[in-house]
Amino acid sequence: MYINCDELDATFNVNENFLLHIAETILKDYYEEAPDFTLTFVEPEKIRELNRNFRNVDSVTDVLSFESDGEIDPETGKEYLGDIVICVKQAETQAEQSGHSLENEIALLEIHGLLHLLGYDHANDEQREEMWKYQNGYLEQCGISLNRRPGEDFDF
Repeated sequence: MYINCDELDATFNVNENFLLHIAETILKDYYEEAPDFTLTFVEPEKIRELNRNFRNVDSVTDVLSFESDGEIDPETGKEYLGDIVICVKQAETQAEQSGHSLENEIALLEIHGLLHLLGYDHANDEQREEMWKYQNGYLEQCGISLNRRPGEDFDF
């Protein structure tokens, strides 16, 4: 797992060990050897641009996932799953409105993004139910408590 915070100011810190633990917990259920992926933290303008360019949605969102096409990382020789992009300011807003820590909100977004990279979606009720089941299971397995149910919509 690669973590990229280059676009943020130096005051933003993430618990890399915690994020790595989450990734390992999830990926061991799908792979004998965990593939690589990139977790990038960005400002609202950047995620809005990505959302507009790749999804034709001109708004800020909390997390985006970009699957690779079975690429192999030339540096490690491992499969490369893709990229997860998290908007820190949106995560801060959601954490504050939900009454839990930013760390737990980022953990939720990492889990959500990884599930997308693994092929899960929530475009319809059946898919949503399955994805939320796994998402809730991994939150519990990693000891992450939230003050809202994942998928619960708020006016952010």
